[in-house]
Amino acid sequence: MSLRCLRLSLAALLVATLVSSAASSHAAPTVEDALKLAPVQPDVDCDKPTADELKSCKISPEKIGGGTAWVVRGVDGAVLRQFTDSNNDNVVDTWSYYRGGLEVYRDADLNFNGKADQYRWFHTAGSRWGVDKNEDGKIDFWKSISAEEASEEVVAALKAKDAARFQRLLLSKDDIAKLGLSKELAERLTQRLAQAPKTFAALAADAKIAASAAYTDFGGLRPGAVPAGARGSSKDLLVYEDAWAMVLTGDQPQQMQLGSMVNVDGCWKLVDGPALGGGNAIAAGFFYDAEGVAPPQTAQTPAIGEPSEEMQKVLESIQKVDEQLASAADDKKPALNASRADLLEKLAELAKEPQERKQWIMQLADGVSFTVQDGTYPEGVARLAQLEKRLADEKADEDLITHVEFRHMQAAMGQAMMAPEAEHAKLQEDWLKQLQAFVDKHQSSEHVAEALLQLAMASEFAGNAEAAQKSYERIAKDFPKSPHAAKAQGAVRRLTSVGKPLALKGTDVGGAAVDLAQYRGKVVAVHYWSTSGASASDDHERLNDLYNKYGGAKFDVVGISLDYSKDDVLQYLKTTQAPGKQIFEPGGFENRLAIEMGVITSPLIMLVDAKGNVVSADVQLMELEGELKKLLSERVANARSK
Repeated sequence: MSLRCLRLSLAALLVATLVSSAASSHAAPTVEDALKLAPVQPDVDCDKPTADELKSCKISPEKIGGGTAWVVRGVDGAVLRQFTDSNNDNVVDTWSYYRGGLEVYRDADLNFNGKADQYRWFHTAGSRWGVDKNEDGKIDFWKSISAEEASEEVVAALKAKDAARFQRLLLSKDDIAKLGLSKELAERLTQRLAQAPKTFAALAADAKIAASAAYTDFGGLRPGAVPAGARGSSKDLLVYEDAWAMVLTGDQPQQMQLGSMVNVDGCWKLVDGPALGGGNAIAAGFFYDAEGVAPPQTAQTPAIGEPSEEMQKVLESIQKVDEQLASAADDKKPALNASRADLLEKLAELAKEPQERKQWIMQLADGVSFTVQDGTYPEGVARLAQLEKRLADEKADEDLITHVEFRHMQAAMGQAMMAPEAEHAKLQEDWLKQLQAFVDKHQSSEHVAEALLQLAMASEFAGNAEAAQKSYERIAKDFPKSPHAAKAQGAVRRLTSVGKPLALKGTDVGGAAVDLAQYRGKVVAVHYWSTSGASASDDHERLNDLYNKYGGAKFDVVGISLDYSKDDVLQYLKTTQAPGKQIFEPGGFENRLAIEMGVITSPLIMLVDAKGNVVSADVQLMELEGELKKLLSERVANARSK
């Protein structure tokens, strides 16, 4: 195989083409060739080997899923780059970049024309998913973005005075239609949105956010669910009111008010333009406001008080360290990260209010844990252990102690996983034991719910449904306000579904109603899937074979798409035949049907017998035909006995 690179105008898009090794082994790419390929989007922090390390790096073709890829590995065997031909047309269509052995960013060519049209961030780089419809290297809209990342994008847009970058964070006309608001409320929201670009432009023109400004933090009380029926709405909404971001602008930290935010199909969208200042910068909430008036001042998230002169000097020092870190060589970063941690600890000591001290300590723990896990502050594990012990000795706030303990656990495990001699299976086993000890020790904390979810998912993957159910049940019972609670309740429903009727209603991609009750008399495979799943086309091919063999009066398939975009599903179905009805509801893994059954991974197949009762809550595709034969033979035997 060989690697061919092509630079496309301003997008700086590098396309790699695979041809058969038999035909072109003499043209196999070098490590140097592969590492010249760069992400389309800027500021991607991926591993870049030094000149000495480059000599020990290797590149080789590997089978990845159903495709072929050029894989670049470093000295320790960890993946640095992966350029994949996923559809076996001898052209690379997925360009993946790694840091610390984890994929952190991907350019993808989903229409297979040689140009990237989607950009995704993973693991420590976040969860953003951008779409580039005209393939010019610029994101046209976000398919997925967290509230934290959206707030960071606002700061980046202000720094660059980029109105288009801000505009794509706002609710659109189509988004408003999806929210299911009353006509009156939709009109009010439209009017309010019209002011947001003007507010942004005014702040950008003031130049109070310099190009050197640094985004440091996001805040909000917590996301809240606004139930269907509130103020005439027809759908549940997940929203933040009075969200804010902290920015180091010039020589001083400032709080930037972001106003209201709402989740639309996995994207957190803005309603308001940004404004610098404290709680009165944004005058009113929107979604929590029962009568169209501003919530009382006491309900708003309190702003951090003005820093003292001494704190101001510390903040300036942090900014200087951050500037040095941005361009520092890897061997210089541990000392810089240690200095940054010292300064955050100093801020905590200088804080006058307990809540402010708590916030600085949490930021300290978050930052140290992250830098340990990305390999730039190995000594941070010991520092977190000392901090955890000191807080316990001081009998500090339980929530703070728990926060630091969890970050310490994550840092220690991340460091252990990066070690060259790491036994990953053993470490994963140890991690689950630590999580179990953590949830046994602590009764409340945001991280207890998070740890329980990890335990539940790991138990499911290991085939231990009983242990998974216990963890899900505790999330639902002890953390009803957690974002994971509804999913946990659904998972319990799924894990206890065998022998019970499955109620399932939805609308297929063509707009037709689908009701599982209408399938009585047939065995039905309920197939949860996603177009982004590596095995989607293979799974549908196997299901088609089974449908052709047993379908009609005996067997049927109901598919449930876990995609965010209906357009993606329709495009996929143009080229891939999927048997049976295919239901789509927006929201991906957070759509109504996925939450109702607590679906945490795809593909997932639930098997329902002719009476409408669940036979298996998770039947593997390779086992499906055997289960079908058993059920259909039982059906024949029962018919004969009658």
